[in-house]
Amino acid sequence: MIWAGGLVLAVALYVIGPDRFLDACWNLIDGIDAAFRSLVAALGAQTYGVIRALAIALYVVFAVLAFMASQRGHRGIGALVVVSLVFLVLVWRPYDFAPAPISRWLAALILVATGAAVMTQRLSAAPSRRDQPPPPYPPGRRAP
Repeated sequence: MIWAGGLVLAVALYVIGPDRFLDACWNLIDGIDAAFRSLVAALGAQTYGVIRALAIALYVVFAVLAFMASQRGHRGIGALVVVSLVFLVLVWRPYDFAPAPISRWLAALILVATGAAVMTQRLSAAPSRRDQPPPPYPPGRRAP
């Protein structure tokens, strides 16, 4: 493997020229860096819209799951109020000319995704029965 690498290096040195080899390497690295930066910039502009759309859509999913959980006897309305307030604090801006930065939208996306996952987990569990008496205290004692 080392011999093959040495042979490839010898061919590259011959084709490029030994005196311009380091310049060619630096130009290659600069070209890769410029291409990577332009790709990140192009994706960054599209990523902002994608994250905003995902955050809003997952908020709606979370709200529907919270109402469903509340209908089935699980806690959901309190979580809906808290997550809604935090979501609005993260993404709301009083003026149109300064939209919320992508970091706030990303935090809001993580918040509602976590909330939706919790509500999904609550819905997959058996419904709680609020009409049953609490378990005996201390645990293990037989109920009268």
